[in-house]
Amino acid sequence: MSVSTVRKILRNILRCYPFKITQVQELVPSDLPKREAFALQFLARMEVDNAWPWNILWTDKANFHLQGSVNTQNCRIWAREHPFQIQPLPLNSQKVTVWCGFTAAFMVGPFCFEEIGPSGPVT
Repeated sequence: MSVSTVRKILRNILRCYPFKITQVQELVPSDLPKREAFALQFLARMEVDNAWPWNILWTDKANFHLQGSVNTQNCRIWAREHPFQIQPLPLNSQKVTVWCGFTAAFMVGPFCFEEIGPSGPVT
């Protein structure tokens, strides 16, 4: 069967829908005032210098686990109701961290970080 036929059967006959596994970081009540203070400081700086955000180095990192953790970007669970599926990750699993930064004018990286510890590679 073609992929489109399988999807039609899942949706139209079985009434199943694709749900994505979500990894989330918990926000606690004490986080709200910190986030609000940052937003207000950001807006205040923009009132003084409208071009200020263009000079910010925005950064992010991604951890790639070496023990076969699922990349949930393309993973879907077909079900009639949302399964609220989560993916637990080991606390200190072996991984490689990739870091990258950018401004409005240029990009820095990407850089890969791997440290060799007593039990093997760790971040």
